[in-house]
Amino acid sequence: MKSDPVGDALRYLKFRLRSAREVQEYLSRRQYEQDEIAETMKKLEEQGLINDERFAGIYISDGLNVHYKGPFRLKMELLELGVAEETIEAAMNREMKECDLKEIIKRAIGNARAEDAEKLKRKLFRKGFSIGSIDEVLREIL
Repeated sequence: MKSDPVGDALRYLKFRLRSAREVQEYLSRRQYEQDEIAETMKKLEEQGLINDERFAGIYISDGLNVHYKGPFRLKMELLELGVAEETIEAAMNREMKECDLKEIIKRAIGNARAEDAEKLKRKLFRKGFSIGSIDEVLREIL
């Protein structure tokens, strides 16, 4: 016997915020019918439990300030999670106004030794920072 799709979705959302696509895919894997999924998604959106704009903003804020990820990597991760590009761009613009990217890059560098600037550049580039931003910060600290 299948359980309630809203209950399953709420349990899935209990651990962290999710994009709308993540919840839809989860309910599909739980073998609910498309009409049940659509009805559940509508209920969750009406209750404010699914909101891709809010999800993208929080994901970007945490990625920048907690995990020290760069804008490019965060954008790619959100695209993989099913968030629309326009939504990502709007959230990114809001978050970038509120943060100092140079400080985030400095924190991402941490206590790394400055002997190997190329190694630091590669690390920061993998984290999603632009070469221009990386070079600017490295010139300041080296």
